[in-house]
Amino acid sequence: MWLMIVAVVLLGLKLGGVGPFATLSWWWIGSLLGGAFVWWEIVDPMFAISQRRAMRQMGERRDARVERQRTKLGLRRRNRR
Repeated sequence: MWLMIVAVVLLGLKLGGVGPFATLSWWWIGSLLGGAFVWWEIVDPMFAISQRRAMRQMGERRDARVERQRTKLGLRRRNRR
């Protein structure tokens, strides 16, 4: 995500003609966009990074929801061994 943000900012500065960015080579912007593409299309699916993060967040939300319901019902938390 950071590669995409940096690439879009550099693209805006280059097209806007701001300072030294006006003379910046297109290769810099293209390489950042290419790196973002490679990350999203090859690296992320290969290692399931986004999917693991989403599953962890869903598990944390589920655990918090169960704990809130137990508290509302006045039940004690289970002892985990």
